[in-house]
Parts: sequence; C-alpha cells; structure tokens
Amino acid sequence: MKFRSELDDFGDLAEINVTPLVDVMLVLLIIFMVTAPMLTQGLSVELPTAEGKSFELATANPSKISVLANGAVYLDGAPAGQTDLELTLGTMLRGRRVKRALLEADQSVPYGKVIKVLDVMNHAGVEQLGMITRPLEVPRGRPRR
Repeated sequence: MKFRSELDDFGDLAEINVTPLVDVMLVLLIIFMVTAPMLTQGLSVELPTAEGKSFELATANPSKISVLANGAVYLDGAPAGQTDLELTLGTMLRGRRVKRALLEADQSVPYGKVIKVLDVMNHAGVEQLGMITRPLEVPRGRPRR
C-alpha cells in the first residue's frame, strides 16, 4: 500500500497554463496593429469617389501648371520658362503661396520633365496636387464600368 504524501503532489503542474501566453500575444498584436500604419511611407493621394468635376477643387480655385509639348511651362497662363525651373516656377509658386495646384502635361512631354516640375512644386510648398487628364471616350451602346 502506497500512501500519497502532501509534498509529492505534482499532478496539476503537468499542464501548461496558456492564459498568460494568450495575454502576451494579444498585447503584442495590438502593439503591431498600432505601429504598422506609422511605418508606411509614401505619397498621400486623395482620390475622388465620384466621376465628374470635384466641387472642392472648383471652389478652392487651385493654380494651373501647364507643360506644353515643346517643354515650355506656364503657371496660370503666365510663362515660367523651360530651364532652371527652380528659379522661375519655384519663385512664382512661393510668391503666390500656392498650396493647391493642377498639373496639365502634354502626352508627348518626357517623363523626366514632368518629374522636374513635380520636384519644383514640392520644394515650393504645394501640398495638394491634381493631374488633369482627358476623359476616356466610351462608345455608345456600351455600358460604363
């Protein structure tokens, strides 16, 4: 006959208590969920939710920057030159304190030229940018998607 002693009671210690493990994992999950959006970097682009003219841009009266096929740049119809845009276009944008702008570029303009204009706009303090495009022609009888 074997008597069980009070010091030899290890039956309950054979199982792992998962409650603290679950608590720690939930805390870590919450920390990662909160910090993950802060780690993303990039451009913040506000896309319109409806087709047609944006009423917000229409009332805010943004400046219009045009890049013609020959490389000439215009700000609200006034010539801003073709070269050294930081001195010409950048000075004009800072002088007018432009915060919202619409960019219109001819499709034959090299991509590098458009990027130079965007860079000058960024250095000049333009905060919101819209790009003007031609609407896509939809043949009659075909439903729009």
